[in-house]
Amino acid sequence: MPSANAQIKIEIPFILEEAIKDQRAVIVIGAGASKECVNESGQTPPDGNQLRDLIAEKFLGKKPGTEKRDLMTVSEIAISSGAGSAAVFDEIEFHLRDFRPSQAHKALAHFRWRGLATTNYDLYVEQAYAEEQNATQTCVPFVKDSEPFDDRLKRERKPVPYLKLHGCLNHRLDRDIPLVLSHEHYARVAEHRSFLLNRVRQWAAESPVIFIGYSLTDSHIRQLIYDFDTSARPRWYIVTPSADEHDVKHWATQNVEIIHATFGAFMEELENTIPDLFRALSLPSTNADAPYRKHFRTNSTESDFLRESLTRDFTYIHSGLKYSDLSAKEFYSGHDDGWCGIVRKFDIVRKTSENLLYEALDESESSKKSKQKFYLLQGPAGSGKTIALKRSAFDAATALDELVLWVNELGVPRYQAIHELHELTGKTCILIVDSISIHCTQIMKVLNDCKKNDIPITIISAERDADWGTYCSELEENFPPETYQLGHLSRREVDDLLDLLERHDCLGLLKASTREERVAAFMDHDRSDRQLLVALHELTQGKPFEQIIHEEYVRISPENARRMYLDIATMHQFGTNVRAGSIARISGIQFSDYKEKFFGPLKNIVKVNIDSYTQDNTYQTRHSRVAQIVFAQACRDDKSRSMQFSRILEGLDPGYSSDRRVIAGICKGRELANTFTQIQFARDVLEKACQIMQKEAFLYQQRAILEYSHHDGSLELADNLATKAREYDSHNHIYIHTLAEISIRKASIEENIVRRDHLRARAKSLLSEIRIRDSRRDASYCKLLVDETLDLSKTINDNSKEHEILEFDSKLEETAVRIQKAQQDFPDEPDISSIEARLWRGLGESSKTEKSLEKAVLAKPRSPGVYARLARLRRERGAISEQMSVLRDGLTRFPDDKALHLQMALALLENDKSQSDAIESHFGKSFSTNDQNFDARFYFAEYLFWSGRAQEASKLFEDIANRSATNYRRSSPREDDLITSLLGNFTGNVTSRKERFFFVRIANYPSEVFCYHTTLDDAPYETLAVGSSVSVKLRFNRQGPVGCKVTIL
Repeated sequence: MPSANAQIKIEIPFILEEAIKDQRAVIVIGAGASKECVNESGQTPPDGNQLRDLIAEKFLGKKPGTEKRDLMTVSEIAISSGAGSAAVFDEIEFHLRDFRPSQAHKALAHFRWRGLATTNYDLYVEQAYAEEQNATQTCVPFVKDSEPFDDRLKRERKPVPYLKLHGCLNHRLDRDIPLVLSHEHYARVAEHRSFLLNRVRQWAAESPVIFIGYSLTDSHIRQLIYDFDTSARPRWYIVTPSADEHDVKHWATQNVEIIHATFGAFMEELENTIPDLFRALSLPSTNADAPYRKHFRTNSTESDFLRESLTRDFTYIHSGLKYSDLSAKEFYSGHDDGWCGIVRKFDIVRKTSENLLYEALDESESSKKSKQKFYLLQGPAGSGKTIALKRSAFDAATALDELVLWVNELGVPRYQAIHELHELTGKTCILIVDSISIHCTQIMKVLNDCKKNDIPITIISAERDADWGTYCSELEENFPPETYQLGHLSRREVDDLLDLLERHDCLGLLKASTREERVAAFMDHDRSDRQLLVALHELTQGKPFEQIIHEEYVRISPENARRMYLDIATMHQFGTNVRAGSIARISGIQFSDYKEKFFGPLKNIVKVNIDSYTQDNTYQTRHSRVAQIVFAQACRDDKSRSMQFSRILEGLDPGYSSDRRVIAGICKGRELANTFTQIQFARDVLEKACQIMQKEAFLYQQRAILEYSHHDGSLELADNLATKAREYDSHNHIYIHTLAEISIRKASIEENIVRRDHLRARAKSLLSEIRIRDSRRDASYCKLLVDETLDLSKTINDNSKEHEILEFDSKLEETAVRIQKAQQDFPDEPDISSIEARLWRGLGESSKTEKSLEKAVLAKPRSPGVYARLARLRRERGAISEQMSVLRDGLTRFPDDKALHLQMALALLENDKSQSDAIESHFGKSFSTNDQNFDARFYFAEYLFWSGRAQEASKLFEDIANRSATNYRRSSPREDDLITSLLGNFTGNVTSRKERFFFVRIANYPSEVFCYHTTLDDAPYETLAVGSSVSVKLRFNRQGPVGCKVTIL
């Protein structure tokens, strides 16, 4: 830096020095800071007046020095007089681009800041950080609201956000965020930048702010100061060389301190005052500080990146874990805020998680098919997933000496850390991930990178059932986990829990009961279906859980604290951290207010954490299930729910992933339709969300779904909203499907035939645009065809002409074929089965339909399908003999038709319920070698099994499994079909037993029979052992028989 800076006597205030060391200070940079930059000729960047003269000369023809108007006025005239914004902005870029960052700019990169902000357009700060190899942070610029804020920060190891409030040269042609150069631009500065401005305000409310490069009369500083009560925020600082004693006195009244210095001199003094040691995170230096080093197989030392990651992103699990003290009573009340309850063994060992851990760490050859193992522990909120996961992690690390990392809630799991640990230890890392939906993007990247680089890893995760389905579908599709369900407490677990409650004097009202009464209370059916958290509260306190939580809520005082708790609960019910910045905007309560005024009233009710990437404080209730109850009890009617949701939405910043998750949680059209009796209150919520996130396709889609789901909704309004959603995101098939679904619904109630046909044609056209494989698309198309078929059936009468009857039959054939194809492609999609049932139920209700098909048969059709459909209708009304008569006529006319032979085989079997050569003959003619008639093979294999020819059945099932599509009959049906209804029970023995399934050997069948643990009837799964004799009720999937009901003999 220039030595001239040293002659200015500068004193860094102690409070500011400590804030910089703690990464709490914010730098706001104005135009004056850029004057220390120079180009190759030694010139400095133009200031505002010089830029004005350059623009006036270029676009207005003014001679240098003659223009008296200010920069904003001149720019506005230049733009409006024909030059246009692009040309003026390019001229600005031309005059600012060839300057190098000053030493002061580079010195910024030597310290850790909470954040940087600027009203400058230039790139000098970004360039300075990029050029400094020893930068303590990575500069991450933000220029508009739509950028994902914390997601971008978490891509970097040591990020510092840099908010460019008035535009950026690199984005000067972005119409949403023009350079703030004219009066018009300044008046509209908040458009697409309102969240950027709010982030600066939030920083300013909580952190010391250092203004550099601004004059003391600058309107930006004054506006920010006027926004705050000067006594309710930290002290701010202005770095300027030109203040006099009057300025100092005046600014002191505003809680602002003047530092007499240039930008360069100030940064030089900071470097002299704050040693390097205090400019970076303190990392472990000895093995005692880094217990994970015991796993290292060499004397190598880990990188700074790994040390930092093991501090910020992961918790290394070991016997010496530090924890905050927690009483047993607090633990059983749901206050799980660390590892105290695990280390002190307040918890019980859940059999499910114990078996999961055993499987995850199994080193047998059968378990080594993949080096990347992924396990999921599922269950509803409050079922004990987090505690079970912590117990597994602690036992694996301490009892089994595994290398176990717990992913911190606000941490970012990175492949680089896993890779380096593997190189240093040679061990497989056991990664434990609670609430995996929050981390699913990063976990998928870790699994992808580990697979690509052949790095072993075992991931054990947990998630609520609903959140797994909502947020983790892509992860499940790419890396389907081995899933374990945390269900009801077993008798052994209840006994263990009661022992602990008694040992720690936490039985509460159960203390007066006998042991058997205590066990019965937990095992009672009405309570066993409830979550563990709920059962513990109700049994020990003798009240419904909802009443306990509501009484706790009502007792909170003062009113502001209760309101703050409700706001936190409203957001935390969606399973995400609640940012202190959001609460400050919603409730007006800064984090400093919480510490001073509300910590006492909310102690043990609200938990506080800090996000090490954004430096934001966060809140949580003690459990998301508690949060749901607090909201439901406090907001019991449409009006209060709508008002609460709307005020929450108003304070959210969708740049933060946690806030986006709250918005997505609130704004679900179907749930709002089910929750609100009066639709207008639900509309108000979604309209508020659209004001906050303008042109967000998802929100307009949810508004459309609300309209067609609510009994008072408008399909016309739904159509308009869905059209907007597609306009905002034209390539997303989800919004195309929503438009098609609305057209189908509109057509179903349209009386005008021409209009109805037009709507259905539109729906078909929209569905045809969806090119990807999607069960919703196929279900909607089937629904559309069923609507057309049923409408057409109503037009058929005794006077219908032959061509009209054939047209109806053709439509029915198209519908039946499409439904059959959809069922084969998506066997687990319940909507398709419901649509098929509606078709045949609707046709069966009309005698006209059967008569029309009879006429079609008499017309000697060229396709055998009409016989099959007429036979199906007669079967629907129980006329089996008439069904077979139609099939015989069809086979007379079409003797080689495989579908008719299959129907005849099933009809004969249904009529006689016995084995016969005729049945076997028809089954044999229902398919041919290497064809694709897998349904015919499937039914024949079932028939062979029923006939006692298990070996032949096994070969046929093997052919089906090897050649059919992977999604063909992957699971057995929930109900019996014709053949399985004829099967009796089979006796066998259990050959092996896993956490969620077991195998049974039955007589004559060559393969073991697979059974889910849920098929065990009237007996705890723990009582089933290898060698147990069992009775098995069978159904079939693509691979053969599976157990659907098992009884221990």
